[in-house]
Amino acid sequence: MAHVAIAGNAVILTSTMKLEDIKTVEKYRPKALVLMGGEDGKEPIFKVGTGCAGSVNRYGITFSDATRGENGGFATLTLTEEFDGDPAEFVAEKYGVAIANLNALEETLGGALNCIAAEKRAVMDSIVVIQ
Repeated sequence: MAHVAIAGNAVILTSTMKLEDIKTVEKYRPKALVLMGGEDGKEPIFKVGTGCAGSVNRYGITFSDATRGENGGFATLTLTEEFDGDPAEFVAEKYGVAIANLNALEETLGGALNCIAAEKRAVMDSIVVIQ
């Protein structure tokens, strides 16, 4: 489950996925980063990606950085907000849909990463380097 921290006017949203893992899925299985919904379950309703400028809205999140430190590497995004009232309530109202959709999508991304890794191993096993 994604984690949200509020420090001063900063809202720090951190994924349970590593930034490099999201980039890997973007490269090999971009459709896995799209949450489908709607009446028939075939309408794209939310997308996760990476980029040089982070952003978040009800339709998607673009992560631009990774956490640092000993257990770092998790996709993160820092936003600046002007709070009027309770900061937690403000964040829940403004970003709650995006956070809920991110949580739903994160549950499926482990499977996509496993498939990518298995396919890569199979390809690597078929390669012979002749000197």
